[in-house]
Amino acid sequence: MDLLRLLKEKAKYFSTSEEDTGVSIVVNHIEIAERHYENGKTGDDYLFNDVIYRTNQAFEGALKEAYRIIAGKDPDRLTPHRIEKYFIEHDVLKERVSQLFTNYRTEWRNKSTHDYKLYFSEQEAFLGIVNISAFINILLDQMIEKRAYDREAKALKKSQDVKPFPTGKYESILDRVIKLLFLFSKEVPAKVSGASLPRITEAELIGSLTAFLNNLAEEISVFPEFSISREQERLKYHADFFLQQGEEKLIIEVKNPTHGLSRVLNNGTEQLLNYLTASRVMNGILYVPPLSEKDELKTTNITREVGGILYKIVQIYPGTKLDKSD
Repeated sequence: MDLLRLLKEKAKYFSTSEEDTGVSIVVNHIEIAERHYENGKTGDDYLFNDVIYRTNQAFEGALKEAYRIIAGKDPDRLTPHRIEKYFIEHDVLKERVSQLFTNYRTEWRNKSTHDYKLYFSEQEAFLGIVNISAFINILLDQMIEKRAYDREAKALKKSQDVKPFPTGKYESILDRVIKLLFLFSKEVPAKVSGASLPRITEAELIGSLTAFLNNLAEEISVFPEFSISREQERLKYHADFFLQQGEEKLIIEVKNPTHGLSRVLNNGTEQLLNYLTASRVMNGILYVPPLSEKDELKTTNITREVGGILYKIVQIYPGTKLDKSD
């Protein structure tokens, strides 16, 4: 896995705006750290300390960019320490991002900042690069999701055609959300990038869909990246969405259709069923959005009985893609 390549790909999402140039600078620090690491292996082992210097620069820069994009505030007059404190006190970072943040902050940044006598070995420099790359990769996902949310919310406010979606009498949350996903799907092709290989990241989809549901179905509580525990196995899952309306509950798992639709549907269904059985939520939707206006959406209903409980999964996917893959 090329972590630097992944970072560069995600940083491209912020490449169209002058105010977002700091994101690419953060990635540049990691690229230079990798260069120092390779040169250090040839005999200039003092460069392993420079590796950590660069990863620390990337860490502090990433915090400032995240503060600006996620918190929506200007970081220029704040020290990295103040930003770190803000993230911790206001619980801004998602659980998985927060774990990586704490790990790098404790094991690398704090130690190297407060002890000038530290000398880093090749192994420590390697771990420093891996840790900061993992942290910023996952942090960029949250930043992309927040930016996609803001763009969608702004577009919905400007649009004259999009209004709160009316609730049908006695309509279940499952039926209501299916209609909303069909409506949202009309927007997705316009968000797709790449002519030869159309694609959209799951972080973009989750951010946009969260804003869409919040604006068009205010009576539904929307919780993205919902944590689910299966105590007997000491496992923790993260569903893309947990929705609740009154006593009704629903889990949505979003999948990108660029990796072979048949496989995505099969694996996604099993993954969603795991979430349902762990949470005891009866209904779930596996949502695979269309990437082209020519893609016609289809639905397939699946019921599974596990432990005497009947679970219902609705697959929503571009049927034309499935026909081609078959």
